[in-house]
Amino acid sequence: MKLQWDFVGLLGARGAKLTLGLAMMFVYARVFGASATYDAWIWALGIVNAAGMLLFGPITETIRASYASIDNREGEEAAEQYIATIAVIMIGGAILVAGAAALALPTLATALVPQQSGQAPAATFFLYALAPSLALSQVVAVLTAHLNCHGRVYAPEIAGTVGGCVGLALIVTFPQLPATWLLLGSYYVALVMPLLVGASFWPQLVRALLHLKGPAFRRHAREALGFSMPLLLPYALGQVGGVVERQYALLAGTGALSILSYAFFARNTVQAVFTAALSALAVPALARTWNAEDIAPFRATLTHWVRQCLMLVTIGMVALFGLSDTIPPLLFGDNITGAQQSLLSELLRFYAVAIVTVVLYLMGGSALLAARRGKTYAALGALASLVALALLLALFPLIGIIAIPVGLTISHALAAGLMFRAIDPADGWQVLRDAALRILVVVVAGSMLRGADTLLAAEFGLPGRLVAGGALAILLAGLWWLAEHWLGRDTMRSTPTSQALR
Repeated sequence: MKLQWDFVGLLGARGAKLTLGLAMMFVYARVFGASATYDAWIWALGIVNAAGMLLFGPITETIRASYASIDNREGEEAAEQYIATIAVIMIGGAILVAGAAALALPTLATALVPQQSGQAPAATFFLYALAPSLALSQVVAVLTAHLNCHGRVYAPEIAGTVGGCVGLALIVTFPQLPATWLLLGSYYVALVMPLLVGASFWPQLVRALLHLKGPAFRRHAREALGFSMPLLLPYALGQVGGVVERQYALLAGTGALSILSYAFFARNTVQAVFTAALSALAVPALARTWNAEDIAPFRATLTHWVRQCLMLVTIGMVALFGLSDTIPPLLFGDNITGAQQSLLSELLRFYAVAIVTVVLYLMGGSALLAARRGKTYAALGALASLVALALLLALFPLIGIIAIPVGLTISHALAAGLMFRAIDPADGWQVLRDAALRILVVVVAGSMLRGADTLLAAEFGLPGRLVAGGALAILLAGLWWLAEHWLGRDTMRSTPTSQALR
């Protein structure tokens, strides 16, 4: 299978961020462990992020598709006016929300954090300290979208990686400082860095803001809100589901939310790699090929993106599944109980399966956004959130917090199949078959890798297991690369993909 090198390049930049994410997991596990303070941090950060995603996530997700559509339809000047309108809405709104949040959010700690956990004071402090990040994160989101729309997809990723490295260095250099200040300092350093790297684009954005006229603002605001507001329901349900998940983990006892957060870390870091690539590259490419009268070029481009995403995610998830028993002792050393290690290993394996369906869901959503079918995307996103929440409530009494990745897998597989079916009826079943095949590969190849790791554990220490397991993972990755190439030959011959991509 032929990969697009801009896609590979962006994944490489995000891959550096993935490596940083793994390093952060290691440092956080060694410094903060599975503690009450880290539980409070994860809970508070989750509340603030949920508020930001609920209020501004739908607009952020649609910026690039709308920009590409307006640029093709009306020209670059109109597209710049659109970006300026988005900047006013998001940044101005976020400043107002951040001010209100400083008063409103901390009351949630008293209402939601179990008093017997003793985490309410730390959670309250973190909520106060994180309130300004609501506004700052929207400034970063606008600048990143502006850079992406002008073809600069690497700079924000590199900036985020550098910021993360600086924040990580802060923790490593001063581990004796209070955990509360270390967590906040590293978070804000990573958040601010993209603003510095994108400084050359600030004058251009400011000029667009200065030349923004009332009629243009009203027109683009109506278009932006009309396109993005259907996504508000799935975003709201998704954030509510996340809050419920963290509440269940808190009720499971001290350290349970921390353990879940490390599994979340692995899932979210991998998911962010594909989210960035799809929003920066796939959505504009699909938007340019969309034609309601002839969807063949669109479907050809979509098929190509699906194939390369599935290939790369399968390779990565085989490694995550197979090394799931090695990761906990590597992260924590002796700073983890046997029960916590077993729980984290199991969560990692279930998330390795879930991420396959999540990537397909992201791909299907990107296709619907590019085809200007935001309402369909919103309805199916809401369905996925409702199914995931229902499965969590039903399965938690039976299997504990493993219900979270199980619900994620089933709900996103269902939504992804319906998303592709909305584009073409034949695609829904095909994408589910593709997902089932990749999940089978992840489970079988990952189990082989895990079995080999168990045998190695009897003969080698942790470094030897890691080296040998990594080498075997690379071998399995190469074999699957060849298998994907063989699987994709008929599809590549039967669709005008190469022509569409040109």
